[in-house]
Amino acid sequence: MWSTARPTQTAEWLCTRCGTTNRKLLAPKASDGADRCVHCRLKHTIARGDTPVRWDAKAA
Repeated sequence: MWSTARPTQTAEWLCTRCGTTNRKLLAPKASDGADRCVHCRLKHTIARGDTPVRWDAKAA
């Protein structure tokens, strides 16, 4: 059986409205992305932060 899984990295970010920690899987070389808060559903743009896992978020 062949695996079709692709490598990913975890982008963890904090919602700017409610402070909830969110996580999104992205391609390993991605430098930005978009996501919604799992709690309040506010759209955000996320960008690579100072650490490999914690990303910076801005409300979209």
